[in-house]
Amino acid sequence: MKILTTMYVVATCLLLLMVSTWYSRPKAEAQQDNKYVGTDTCATCHTDLCKSWALTSHRRTLFGKDPSKSGCEACHGPGGEHVAGGGDKTKIIIPNKLKPQQIAAICLNCHKQEHVTLWATSLHARAKVTCLDCHDLHSPETAMLAKDIDNGTIAIEGLTTEIKKMQLAASSAAVDSEEKTKANDKVAELKAKADALREKIKGTETVYKRVAEPYICYNCHKAQKVQTNMPSHHPIPENKMQCSDCHNPHGGPNGMLKAESINETCFKCHAEKLGPYTFEHEPVSEDCTTCHNPHGAARNNLLIQSEPFLCLKCHAFPHGTSGLNPANAEGTITQRLVRCTVCHSQVHGSNAQRRYFY
Repeated sequence: MKILTTMYVVATCLLLLMVSTWYSRPKAEAQQDNKYVGTDTCATCHTDLCKSWALTSHRRTLFGKDPSKSGCEACHGPGGEHVAGGGDKTKIIIPNKLKPQQIAAICLNCHKQEHVTLWATSLHARAKVTCLDCHDLHSPETAMLAKDIDNGTIAIEGLTTEIKKMQLAASSAAVDSEEKTKANDKVAELKAKADALREKIKGTETVYKRVAEPYICYNCHKAQKVQTNMPSHHPIPENKMQCSDCHNPHGGPNGMLKAESINETCFKCHAEKLGPYTFEHEPVSEDCTTCHNPHGAARNNLLIQSEPFLCLKCHAFPHGTSGLNPANAEGTITQRLVRCTVCHSQVHGSNAQRRYFY
């Protein structure tokens, strides 16, 4: 009997708790919503900042129904107390005053994309790099400048080609002929257009280099900046590649690569080196960086050392010493030939005989 009574009391308490929770829930939610004031309220004081922010992709947060993930308050937290305090900065979240982990937590609250899921274990996170070190959340200038400068640069390159063609036409035309006059006039017109474009994008380079790839990466990665300016390099300075083509700045294996390994990253573009081959060259299947520096080198083909010395690190014989082979009767191969690839052209692998091809 006592057990039944106890169970009845417990059930009654649980029921009362559920009813109390149900009726108090709308009130609690209303109190929580009252803490959020909306982006329009923020704009009354931060007018210019809100105008530039409205041009960024973060404006899309305004279409959401959750006030904690909408507009300014998605990053800065509820603004009710901040407004009530007359703009008291201690009553609002200021991300650039927070610790790196706290800043990342704010961003990751919305950014659930696959490429950012590894951020917590990334080299950047461990180095105390924050989202704000690379991203300006209030400014649309990054995308605008990138587009304007890229378009302007491409247009100038095209005009330069046309100018050369017209100069060639002018030089080949007869002296004092109508064709020569028209060609010279066209050259002057094209040069004026190119100069006008250069003037248009002049002065934006400094900002562009501060906020766009690869310049934003070069702020920290000085060694890679030097390497990409060496004689042999990937076309990053020519703006035909970006660092993010190979690397995921938000995390990844082996130096934050997008692929699972160095070789997989390289083979995305250099598929012809993948094989399969009947006779494989072991370093190729193990690690491309055994022979190549991916960011740039003073030697051809991004080699970390010139031939034949690079090859001789592993292949000391039979060409390393004279007398071991009749072909070396007049001295070592390295004394008579500069490059191993003169004979062994298929260095990445071969389907022919090993001794003749690699």
